[in-house]
Amino acid sequence: MKVSSNVLSLVTALGLIVQSGCATSSKSLGLGGGIGLGLGAALGGIADPGKNGEYRTRNVLVGATVGGMAGMMTGALLHETTEEKRKEAFLAGQASANKPSASPPSVKQPKVESRWIESRVVGNRYIEGHFEHVITEPTTWDTSEQ
Repeated sequence: MKVSSNVLSLVTALGLIVQSGCATSSKSLGLGGGIGLGLGAALGGIADPGKNGEYRTRNVLVGATVGGMAGMMTGALLHETTEEKRKEAFLAGQASANKPSASPPSVKQPKVESRWIESRVVGNRYIEGHFEHVITEPTTWDTSEQ
């Protein structure tokens, strides 16, 4: 029963630690703790169980506890490092966005020719007189300002 109450208090403490902090922090802690718990339990099961396997349960519990705590510490460290890099990248992007960029060079107006088209009848359609605008020279960069 002593081992059971120790395990229960450990699980409660780990749960409280996981629930504190931001949402992504608890995910990192939970994932690290879960992976460490599983690996620690597996290694504890592989460890020397003693005569007739009398220490196997103890080894699994100790391995799971140590592995879970090591995994949570690793998850917290990785989360902190990731958050620092994310914050640095955000600040660098913010600083580069605030810098005024060079304005593009101006462009010359295109040359447009307007032609009057007389009214006419085409088949069973009447097309009223109108202007037709044709671009004779497209717009170009104005290099005279540089």
